[in-house]
Amino acid sequence: MQRLSRVQKFLRFGSLCLTLGATAPLLTACGDSEPQSFAPLDYSYLSKMHLNVAHLEVIDTAPPGNTPGDISGKAPTSPQQALEQMARNRLVASGSEGNGMFTITKASILHAPGGTLLGELEAHVDLSAPSGGRAGYALAHITRSLNPGNKDPESPAVLYDLTSQMMQDMNVELEFQIKKSLHDWLVDASGAPLQGAVQQQDIGPNAPLAAPSVTAENAPIAPAATSPSLPSTPVAAAATETKPQEPDAIFPLGDGTGSTPPKVKSPKAGVLTLPAGHS
Repeated sequence: MQRLSRVQKFLRFGSLCLTLGATAPLLTACGDSEPQSFAPLDYSYLSKMHLNVAHLEVIDTAPPGNTPGDISGKAPTSPQQALEQMARNRLVASGSEGNGMFTITKASILHAPGGTLLGELEAHVDLSAPSGGRAGYALAHITRSLNPGNKDPESPAVLYDLTSQMMQDMNVELEFQIKKSLHDWLVDASGAPLQGAVQQQDIGPNAPLAAPSVTAENAPIAPAATSPSLPSTPVAAAATETKPQEPDAIFPLGDGTGSTPPKVKSPKAGVLTLPAGHS
């Protein structure tokens, strides 16, 4: 069999591309710049968040088309599917009791005038204690826009690109909100509470309140030490107080209590004058 020259091979390859292009014009093997296979969005490589509940359920309340004008269903992986995958990859029920729910409330892409795409994602995590009362809540919400320039805004590649960017934002936001609002319900892979976290506490309307821990901010203020009260009599008056002068007349002098016997004193020396008629 005679070998084909390079020119003949090239012509045959080009003829094949033209033939396939009539039935599959988007195949990249013939030089189309837009990829036709898209890697599944997966977040198992990111850190996991272990929650102190026994069960965790993913609930979707925002399927594609739920919002008027939503075109997210045209994406190779819809934002709603990406959110579900993120929850399954990153949230783990590692407790022995209680329930958790990851609820998707918004997952849409709108085609705005001028070709700009507007994406929005929102989801919240609810934790319930064994008694049924709410134990914790965290909400994550992000928005992102994309102007694809001269590309078709509704092409699979553009929608896939926007969904990937939205999910990058959402992974960061969800982790931040959970660590902020549900810190006391995070445990390690074995289910042991992290340092400073509570085990479980029902925060329903009839649940008893836990005793607050004493910190530098809420410690009671001890009363200041006070000095002994001073007598009301001025010091100067007390200093000048002296024993009363005794009169010159003869009189019994004691302390007034009977414990000290009176004593007799004579008048001061002088001249005694007798009354008239006495010699």
